[in-house]
Amino acid sequence: MSLVAAQTPAAQTWEARRDCSLSVVERKWLFRVTATWSGAIAIAFSYFGAWPVLPFTGLELCLLWWALRQIDASADDFERITLEAERLTIETRCGARWQRHAFHPYWAQLQFDRTPGQQRRLLIRSHGKEVEVGRWLTEEQKWVLGNELKKNLGAARPEKTL
Repeated sequence: MSLVAAQTPAAQTWEARRDCSLSVVERKWLFRVTATWSGAIAIAFSYFGAWPVLPFTGLELCLLWWALRQIDASADDFERITLEAERLTIETRCGARWQRHAFHPYWAQLQFDRTPGQQRRLLIRSHGKEVEVGRWLTEEQKWVLGNELKKNLGAARPEKTL
């Protein structure tokens, strides 16, 4: 997972995207090459009488096609956190599902939540609403994001003095 931070005079943005090792063109190329070689081998075996290889080759290619389609469906997933003076916006795209949550930065609280046997979760809470951020990040990346968010959210809230 890649985490990119950007800052403009009006806002600060953190964007996390899934890492895809193959582009759309490369995935299509991979399928074509695999289909060509597997098809050639299956046809050669069937020529010599081992025709049951053909349905298994077809099944193998269907499963590869399905797996590559699943990768295509989630390749554009992202999570974007935008912090402006009066608004904290969290946008998430996971497959076809798109969500947007908005908080006021003064009231938003950041919390690290760890349940036994699971990864640490980074939660933003405000007025009974809770949103998990950094779902796809590593522990180290969550820690960095959490520290940056806490520093920026805390800048909007004046410290109490006794």
